[in-house]
Amino acid sequence: MIPIHDFSKDDGSSIPFKFIPLNQRADYDTSHAHRHNYYEIFLFANGGGNHEIDFGSYSISSNSIHFVSPGQVHCVRRNPDSFGSILLFSRDFYYFGSKADLSLFEYPFLNGSAAGAPVLELGKNQFDELLVLSQKMGMEDNSSGNNSAVIRSYLHIFLLKCRQFVQPAHPSPGDHKKQSFSEFQRLLEQHFREQHLSSFYADSLNLSSRKLNEACMTHASKSSMQLIKERLMLEARRLLLHDDLSIKEIAYFLGFDDPAYFNRFFKRNEGTPAGDYRRQRRIIP
Repeated sequence: MIPIHDFSKDDGSSIPFKFIPLNQRADYDTSHAHRHNYYEIFLFANGGGNHEIDFGSYSISSNSIHFVSPGQVHCVRRNPDSFGSILLFSRDFYYFGSKADLSLFEYPFLNGSAAGAPVLELGKNQFDELLVLSQKMGMEDNSSGNNSAVIRSYLHIFLLKCRQFVQPAHPSPGDHKKQSFSEFQRLLEQHFREQHLSSFYADSLNLSSRKLNEACMTHASKSSMQLIKERLMLEARRLLLHDDLSIKEIAYFLGFDDPAYFNRFFKRNEGTPAGDYRRQRRIIP
C-alpha cells in the first residue's frame, strides 16, 4: 500500500536534503509504485529505461531531469547501465530562512502543474550546467558542518535555471494573475479533500470567482472548478490503483459524506464506476 500523508505540509517522513548517486541507491525498490512527502529530482546523465509518474509514462533519456513532487505515485525502471544522481528536499528546507521570489508552486515542472510536464530534456551543455550545481550540493551535503544555507542557495539557483530552460520567456513577477494562480494551487493542495467549491478558494484569496477563473484560464486553460475536480480525481485514481482502502473509505477520505455521491462523481468524470476502474486497471504484483 502507498502511505497516506498530508502532502500539503512536511512531517516526520520528510527528508530536509539529501544527495544520492543514482547507482548507489538501494534503500528500497524503486521499481514498485511508491510516493514520498518530499521532492525528488532525478538527473539522468546516461539514459535507459522508463519512469512512471502518476498516470504518465516517460522514457529515461540521457541528459534529462525528472521531477517528482510530494504525493505523486511513481516507479523507476531504469536499465542497469543508466546512471546519474538524485536530489531530495522538503518544502521546509527550501523555504527556511529564504526570501525567494518564487514559491515551489510557481515552477511549472513541479506539483503536477497543468502548465508543465515533470520531465525536462536538455542539450548536453544545459544538463552539464545543472549537473555541476547538483554536484556542488552533494559536496556540501557530504562535508562537515552546517552547510544548509549554501545548499539552499545552490538549490534555488538550480530550480531557477530549470525554469529558465523550460520557460525562456515567462511573465513578469508583477503578473497578478500568475500570483493568484500560484496561491490557488497552494491552497488547493492544502484543502482539496475538505473544500470542493471554488467559492472557498476565491474568498480565501480575496478574489471574486470571476477573477479567480480568469487567473486559472490564463495559466491552465481551465476553470477553477475544473482544477478542483481534476485534483480530486487524481487522488481518487491514485488510491483506487495503489491502495487497499475500500471505495467507501476513499470517499470519506476525500471529503464526500455520501459514498454513493462519490461514485456518481467518479463515473461522471472518468466514464466508468470506481469499482470497475479498480478491477480493470489495477495490477496485482
